[in-house]
Amino acid sequence: MAAVTVDRVRSSVFGNRRVVTATIDIAADTDTWAVPGMRFIEHASLTSQTNAAIGYTKSGGTLTLQTGGVENNVDALVVGF
Repeated sequence: MAAVTVDRVRSSVFGNRRVVTATIDIAADTDTWAVPGMRFIEHASLTSQTNAAIGYTKSGGTLTLQTGGVENNVDALVVGF
């Protein structure tokens, strides 16, 4: 289990929720991402460039990502506070 590589990240506030968009690289199954500025994640959406399914579990402000292996340039959208 290792941390993902973050290529680009943008953060904004929408109402009373923080919205983080990023492009990340996942090296292996069960890599983690501590989303910057996030204490509690309500929802995440991850889009692979290879159309592979990416699952996740969340704990506080951290996502643990389930993949079949390496996934590069994954588009991520995370909503929480």
